[in-house]
Amino acid sequence: MQPLHHTTEADEFITIVGADISEITREYHAQGLAERQYAIVHQAGKHRFTRVIDHKGESLFDGAALIAATFRRRASA
Repeated sequence: MQPLHHTTEADEFITIVGADISEITREYHAQGLAERQYAIVHQAGKHRFTRVIDHKGESLFDGAALIAATFRRRASA
């Protein structure tokens, strides 16, 4: 069995961003992520997002801090 923190290139990740955890939970269920074997990677928390293009950072969501939760589906062994 692999340690929980170990990932492979074949693992898939989905991050859901929202104003609060209830929005994220609703979207998790709406996308059927539990049925598709996605589990939360770490606790959800406030994040500020920056996208980097051509070595330049750009604030996303007008710089607002939003709640983000990342879910992973492990690759089949």
